[in-house]
Amino acid sequence: MNDIKLIVSDIDGTLVGDGQGYGALDYEYYEVIHELVGQGIRFMACSGRQRQSITKLFQPIISDIYMACDGGSNIFRGGNLLFSKTLPREIANAVICDARKVDLCDVLVCTAKRAYCEHDGSEMYHWMVDSYGFDMEVVKDMTCDIKEEIVKVSVYHKDRAEELTNPWFRPKWEKENVKLSLAGIQWLDCVPKDAGKGTALRFMQEHFHVTPEQTLVFGDNQNDMEMFEQAGVSYAVAGARDEVKQAAMYECDSYENNGVLKILKKLF
Repeated sequence: MNDIKLIVSDIDGTLVGDGQGYGALDYEYYEVIHELVGQGIRFMACSGRQRQSITKLFQPIISDIYMACDGGSNIFRGGNLLFSKTLPREIANAVICDARKVDLCDVLVCTAKRAYCEHDGSEMYHWMVDSYGFDMEVVKDMTCDIKEEIVKVSVYHKDRAEELTNPWFRPKWEKENVKLSLAGIQWLDCVPKDAGKGTALRFMQEHFHVTPEQTLVFGDNQNDMEMFEQAGVSYAVAGARDEVKQAAMYECDSYENNGVLKILKKLF
């Protein structure tokens, strides 16, 4: 791995537990990533989280890293937006309307600026604000009260998102101009067809003239697999879904045991 020039890592389930905020990441991660950046290696956190949440988690080294947010729909360096893909408003509104009809589920809508929902007393709202540290705004109707461009619509259930969206929602929208990705047991993310984590990685490779062979990727879920296809070296963490482990070249230890950190330290 001596020729690695770009490292991209998922966050939830890969670096920390779902919803964990500042303080959950072992401080040695900051030291190691800072040293790697000093050696000319770029590091990008690639997550369904919004910029504000990733910024809080990586605060000590935030000026060192890139952030692919909202499932790869946006890439930021600090407060600067480098890359963005948005859903056409008519498609976003149709997805929102259908997502509301999925039994037992809640809906989260993300823009490059903040996230939106329609119920401030919901389990999802408190989890996103209190744990993830999201900048959330409650509106009466997300199909008409959101003025910014929409980058992601997510369907949420605390542990049955895949099951509850399977009967009709996923089959319908998989045929439309939307990319669907499962992110853990809680989320089904709907992003532009030409967006996603793989697209974000490809942008970084092309922008900085980095080859797949010079790219190292870490992940644990379905939405990370498209990054594996574009990386010369890929790791699934212990605890990843079986199909993710099969797609990765290697497996490393779990986030609880700082599996990614152990691999990064080998790059010194």
